[in-house]
Amino acid sequence: MGDKISIVLPDDLKKEIDKLRDLSKEDQSTIIRKLLWKSVSHEKLEIALKEYLSNKISLGKAAKNAGISIWEMLDELKSRNVTLNYKLSEAELEIEKLLKKYKKMD
Repeated sequence: MGDKISIVLPDDLKKEIDKLRDLSKEDQSTIIRKLLWKSVSHEKLEIALKEYLSNKISLGKAAKNAGISIWEMLDELKSRNVTLNYKLSEAELEIEKLLKKYKKMD
């Protein structure tokens, strides 16, 4: 199930959550969980991109840290007009993974 936590929301944030609740017809807890998941995903992506752009991690590692595929990471870089810093060894590794995956399907 998970841990129960308590937080204090500023009035303006509570009002915005209430608006979302009314629009979506979902309960407050569901709305807050959805918002938290989106925020966690967004922050993971931002941290991964920052580390990738500062050459601290590879594209593959950035995608893994962000919880997305390399292809999704490539799309994200493209949408931000970021030049690709992709090594041949990374491409070879991805090809090997794909080949293994599809061999298992035969």
